[in-house]
Amino acid sequence: MKKLDLLEGTVRKTLIRFSIPTILGMAATQLYSVADTMIIGRAMDKYALGAVSNASTILMVFLFISGGLELGCGLLAASERPRLEQKELSKLIYNMLFLDAAAGLLMLGGGLWGMDRLLLLIHTPSEIMDTAMLYGRIYLMGLPFLMMYDLSRQIVISCGETRIPLLAVLASSVLNIILDMALVGPLGVAGAAAASVLSQMLGCLFMLAYLRRTVLTCGFQLHSLQKHRFRDILRLSVPNTLQQIAPPVAALVKQGLLGTLGVAEIDGFSCSGKLSTLMMMPVYGLTQSLVVFIAQNCSVGAEDRVHSGIRETRNLILTYMSVVVLSCLLLNQQLLSLFTDDTAVIQCGAMLLAFESWTYMLTALKHLQEARLRGQMKMGLYLISSLLPIGVNTACCLIFVPQFGYSGFYLSTFVSAPFSLLLALFLVKFGRADVTTHTIK
Repeated sequence: MKKLDLLEGTVRKTLIRFSIPTILGMAATQLYSVADTMIIGRAMDKYALGAVSNASTILMVFLFISGGLELGCGLLAASERPRLEQKELSKLIYNMLFLDAAAGLLMLGGGLWGMDRLLLLIHTPSEIMDTAMLYGRIYLMGLPFLMMYDLSRQIVISCGETRIPLLAVLASSVLNIILDMALVGPLGVAGAAAASVLSQMLGCLFMLAYLRRTVLTCGFQLHSLQKHRFRDILRLSVPNTLQQIAPPVAALVKQGLLGTLGVAEIDGFSCSGKLSTLMMMPVYGLTQSLVVFIAQNCSVGAEDRVHSGIRETRNLILTYMSVVVLSCLLLNQQLLSLFTDDTAVIQCGAMLLAFESWTYMLTALKHLQEARLRGQMKMGLYLISSLLPIGVNTACCLIFVPQFGYSGFYLSTFVSAPFSLLLALFLVKFGRADVTTHTIK
């Protein structure tokens, strides 16, 4: 495995080299989600688009639980790699994979059983209910493979290799888009879900094979499973999982509010959300790379290098987000027209994209502060920083949407985004003060 040493070299160059494959991998993953929506929106009608949107909101709950486990395992691997011998690192990874596989099968069963109940919970319109159910249940069949695939990539990235995970994501994304174009026409939304399942299965097999050839230097044995390792994984994964699951739970609440407004509002909200998420991927990639950078450098006491990494990441984020905000303000309708020709859908999505873009810079800087907390393993403070603003935003939506209609969604962001940044800054400062106090004692 060709690894990039995060403990040496120029900070900016090291961070950029390490983060670019991560950013591209995240962007490629989101890009095929965007392409999936575009293909359905263009090949079918707004009802099919709405069905996939509602089903995807449910599926996000399962995917973000997986993401929390993945992030926790990645953080543990990053912090342990400089200290563990290869055999012990292999045992740690086997514990991660076992726990991930068990969680995937459990969620598959729960999802198949509860999909219809969850769709009813978010007030899915009756005209798209059956289609949403079909898409959701087919997609769930690939969930265990997707979880193992994502975890394997994160482990490899945390060990310092980003090129192979990037190639895997690019290949699976291209395959997904090709299968979408081949299957959506004859099979409709079922074809889109099947395309995702097939690409996830192949990606999973490739990454597991790569792990076996590189990091996993010894074979799996039952005695490799260790209770204290499960505790270590859960200690870092549970806060990440709670943080990861909060946005899709909030999205369920918002989807329920959207269900009372109409299909055009559902579609516009979904398309705008996918675009904004895609444009934020470089920020997520930079901050995720910063987490690994901080974790490894903190483990060897390189505090000056940590501070330099934070400063360089902030400068990169500010430059990039200036371009994003300007693009959303000037090109919002053109961007939404990529998904559909329906004027009502375009207007709903463009309005949300334009107004919410004013808060993107605040959100990006908030993610930077949270990366500092995660990299230093201050998971309790990170959890507060992540969950409290989501609760504020959701509460505002429940108040503003019934009062102001569709505009209530971006009005809620105007309240929650400044609050979230101020809270994150306070918690970072509190964390530093707490460390100082313990050092003095």
